[in-house]
Amino acid sequence: MFSFKKCLHDDCQEYAVSGSKYCFNHIDDTEGFLKQTVSQLSDCEQMMNFKLCKGHIENFHIPCKSIITSKFSGTIFTNMNFDNISIKLCFFDFCKFYNCSFADTDIKYSVFAGSVFTDCVFNGSDILHTNFNGANFDIADFKSCDLYYSCFVSTEMKNVNFNDCNLKKVNFISSTRENVSFKYSNSEEAEFSRGDNP
Repeated sequence: MFSFKKCLHDDCQEYAVSGSKYCFNHIDDTEGFLKQTVSQLSDCEQMMNFKLCKGHIENFHIPCKSIITSKFSGTIFTNMNFDNISIKLCFFDFCKFYNCSFADTDIKYSVFAGSVFTDCVFNGSDILHTNFNGANFDIADFKSCDLYYSCFVSTEMKNVNFNDCNLKKVNFISSTRENVSFKYSNSEEAEFSRGDNP
């Protein structure tokens, strides 16, 4: 688990991507690499111990049913569909998500700290014990989500809906919120900075 190797390119300190000796930026044919990866994943149920850091992936649906113990730190995801999959023990820290969908997704024990989410949907998902600390949300929907024990410490939120969500033990301390709705959610069981309850 988490056995990552460094890129072999001179003086590069990034992690090599799965199936290569080089990081995403030093692969000769990144488009060909992504097509080959998608083809391989289409034939399996599970993506495990996968590494792709500081890459850029766009316009496809994740073809497998689960992603486990994988690392995508610093990657940009555009028009991506993560619907109906399981994500466990994964690192998506300092990523950027543009127009991505996580509907009916099962996310547990994962890290999205420092990431940027723009126009993203999480409706109907179970997002448990997951770290969004320091993330930035601009237009996001969390409708009918279970967010038990997840952390949004020091996040910046604008135009975000937490409608009909389980927010028990969710931590929003030091978050900044503009046009954020907690309608029908149990926000009294969430933790906010003193005097900052919604």
